[in-house]
Amino acid sequence: MPPKRQNANKSKGHKNNVSNGKSAKQAEEDDFEKFLSTLSKSTEQVGKERTKKEAREAKIREEQRKKHADLADQRKSNDVEKALLNRQKNMQLQQLLSELLAAQRPFGSKPTTDFHSETNTDNPNFDVAVGEMQGWRAQMEDAHLIDVSFPSNSGQSKEGLFGVFDGHSGSQCAKLAGEMFVKTFAKYATEKGDNHHDIDYEAAFLDVDTQLRGELGEGGSGCTAVLVYVSPQEITCAWVGDSRAVLCRDAASFDLSYDHKPDVEAEKARIEDAGGFVQDNRVNGQLAMSRAMGDFVYKKDTKRDAKEQLVVAVPGVVTTKRGNGDSYVAIACDGIFDVLSNEELIDFINSKKADGMANLDICKAVCDRCLACAAPEGGPATVEGTDNMTIMIVDLK
Repeated sequence: MPPKRQNANKSKGHKNNVSNGKSAKQAEEDDFEKFLSTLSKSTEQVGKERTKKEAREAKIREEQRKKHADLADQRKSNDVEKALLNRQKNMQLQQLLSELLAAQRPFGSKPTTDFHSETNTDNPNFDVAVGEMQGWRAQMEDAHLIDVSFPSNSGQSKEGLFGVFDGHSGSQCAKLAGEMFVKTFAKYATEKGDNHHDIDYEAAFLDVDTQLRGELGEGGSGCTAVLVYVSPQEITCAWVGDSRAVLCRDAASFDLSYDHKPDVEAEKARIEDAGGFVQDNRVNGQLAMSRAMGDFVYKKDTKRDAKEQLVVAVPGVVTTKRGNGDSYVAIACDGIFDVLSNEELIDFINSKKADGMANLDICKAVCDRCLACAAPEGGPATVEGTDNMTIMIVDLK
């Protein structure tokens, strides 16, 4: 029986459906490939744009870094330039100050070695000698005091007052202080038994400074002051500045004072609190001591107490009980102590005493020892030993 046509048609229709199915799938695949291609191109474009953006940002960052570096270099250069200018100004200022100090205290072409002296044996409890030498300075600015009848001005006194004053910017302050202290100390002395008085040293020093202001005005000179009060019971030293007193105790030095210098921590703090500064160990780069009589140019702040000024007249005070080993007190200005230490001075005096030399001759020997030698081209060979010199020896009996 022949096959039915219907089946043949069905077979042919099936082939067409398969063919059409493949075409649809291929179309889908082609579309997907196109999509992938488009996506790839888009991603590639985004990547390129991102790379360009990152490159632009990196360039901007580099430009900013260079700009900041240039600014930092410029600031650093400006800071260095500023520091150099400040240093140059400071050097110029110090040069001017040095020239000013040199003008105020010039050296002579040769030293003045005339020796001026005084002795006092009026009181059997003391044997006193003092010697002075002008040295290389153009003028003598030191002064001293000896009072062997303190405080009653009686020949029967067993108490004594001795002092040395080292002037600067003139001799007037030192001379006046030497005259004022005896009466002013007596004013503030309170009797405490036979031949002994308690003295209000701070009040006395500030009182003398007030008297000096009345005499010198707001300008004028200044001076150190080192005073030693001796009674049968005690030895007391009161001082301002860098003149010193040294006790010979058991053949060795016993310090009765220490220097008032601007670089001492407590002194520097007071100076800075008063609006000043310390440079080259000098008050405002000028005065080499932090406490002094006079020097009223440093005591002009009317809003501050006398104890709070750039420079003050408040004394340091050291008291020691007398002992059997106390033989003498040496009092001198820094013209001596610039050359000899406290120990060296006592050793020098002891050696001369051992040779049988009198105190006056010892004072002369000390000045000769401390005087700077002359340089071949003229003038002093060293800075040390060029100041005025005053040395006092007070034998205790």
